[in-house]
Amino acid sequence: MDRRRALSSLAACLAGGITPGIVSQSVQAQAVAVQSLAGRQFRFVVSYPAGGVVDFAARTVADGLNQATGSLVIVENRAGAAGNIATEFVARQPGDAGVFGVFSNSTLSTNPFVPQLASKNVDPYKDLVPVAAIVDMILVLAVTPQLGVSTIDEFLAKARSSPQPLRIGLAGIGSPHHLAALLLEKSASLNLILVPYKGGAPMIADAAGGHLDAVFTTVPVGGPMVASGKLRWIAIAQPTVINSLPGIPSLVNVFKGATIPSWVGVFAPTSTPSSLVLSMHEALNQVVNSTAIAEKLRKNGLEPLDQTLAQTGKLISDEAVFMKNFLSEFKLDFSA
Repeated sequence: MDRRRALSSLAACLAGGITPGIVSQSVQAQAVAVQSLAGRQFRFVVSYPAGGVVDFAARTVADGLNQATGSLVIVENRAGAAGNIATEFVARQPGDAGVFGVFSNSTLSTNPFVPQLASKNVDPYKDLVPVAAIVDMILVLAVTPQLGVSTIDEFLAKARSSPQPLRIGLAGIGSPHHLAALLLEKSASLNLILVPYKGGAPMIADAAGGHLDAVFTTVPVGGPMVASGKLRWIAIAQPTVINSLPGIPSLVNVFKGATIPSWVGVFAPTSTPSSLVLSMHEALNQVVNSTAIAEKLRKNGLEPLDQTLAQTGKLISDEAVFMKNFLSEFKLDFSA
């Protein structure tokens, strides 16, 4: 898809208020909207395999929706093609079918601007509408014990002195993990071998088996291996620290102030009735920020979000501009 057309398309979407016909409602009306989901069945289509962070977020939130609204949300995984298999499937569903996509932000902020990743069959800016941004994903750099490093400084020194390039695992081409690894390689002047996988679970399995030197991953995916001593956290990709990883520094200085946005959102076919989009939006925000679900998410390195539809649309628009410039500046290669 042409980059200029993608941004123009999104701008038009924002000018129209994201989804025509959706307006602000009173608290009472919002409660009625959430109650309207009771007894209905929905499908959450995840663009990554089972066991990954997007899958974890989808299943956690789906369980919360089932309990809070009395609906039945079924989660299914349609991984592959940088998320395009799931994206195209959801975009083609009838609007009244109750099918929603649970995708990482790269579906809209990265894929449309990379010829190797862009869908040839659907335009995510025209064929999908954002329903809710549900969680921020915290990316963490983890190393294998065999590498013999314990800090980010030791890792950088090892990467520069090693006679063979270090092997870094990625949970998918075009994923935030991929972009973070590319930014690390470029900003720190490293020579790395980037090894893409179709999701976090197979990547972690290879890392634990000694087939990789390091991975960019998330707490729910990499945490069990860290707990068992098969991986070691050394740095966080975002310019922040999280309570569940005390003492683990940010890569913000290594990245020279840059960062890679990474979050999970729920999307619907454009033909989905505005009333259903609004009801699901309100229900998702309530569930994600409920005490039990928020605690479960945070324990697994995910930060709950609570944004309006307009705020989510602006987030997507801003990231599209950022990623267009990022891809152009770093001349990234996604042909692997």
